[in-house]
Amino acid sequence: MSDIENKNEASLNAENQEKPSPEVLAAVEEMRTKIRESFGKIAMTMMMLPRYRHQTIADLQHLVLDPLVQNRIALAYPGEKKEDELQDLVGMAIWASVSEEVDAKIRDQIKGGTYPVRLKSEDWNSGEINWLFDVIAPNKDATAKVIRNFKQVVKEGDLKIHPLVAKLVEPSVLEGMGAMPTKRKEKELH
Repeated sequence: MSDIENKNEASLNAENQEKPSPEVLAAVEEMRTKIRESFGKIAMTMMMLPRYRHQTIADLQHLVLDPLVQNRIALAYPGEKKEDELQDLVGMAIWASVSEEVDAKIRDQIKGGTYPVRLKSEDWNSGEINWLFDVIAPNKDATAKVIRNFKQVVKEGDLKIHPLVAKLVEPSVLEGMGAMPTKRKEKELH
């Protein structure tokens, strides 16, 4: 065989190996659809809250898309199971599992009064330190339910609570799940 024939054969082999199976393509399309649907639901819910209302479209990348892709937004639906795709959200929790380095950055942002906390895409799932940044629900009771059920999502490790979340529910709710509210004062952050 000539060099040209070898290159053509290698090219054909590479093309055949690089094509994903129909099952993989279907799974990718299903994931894209779920992300689009979830993104829309989350963004619309956040738009209704004063604490997010003045964010820019560019902020949606770090507020919604990055944590969503990293599976760090827990969506709560009515009842035990979400049987119908059209059911409304009961609430949602925005959280991260971070490294010690990212944990220090989060505490610095809280100390400085930054809200919402800003993380890089890779930071959302960078370690074992769990943070609950926000819970969005229609009322205090629903917020408490989302927080109680959130412990099922974060089964292991400590859970640190952003000061905003600590204000959304009674302290007994957080104590009942072993969460640690974080204060803005420097001496309490370290």
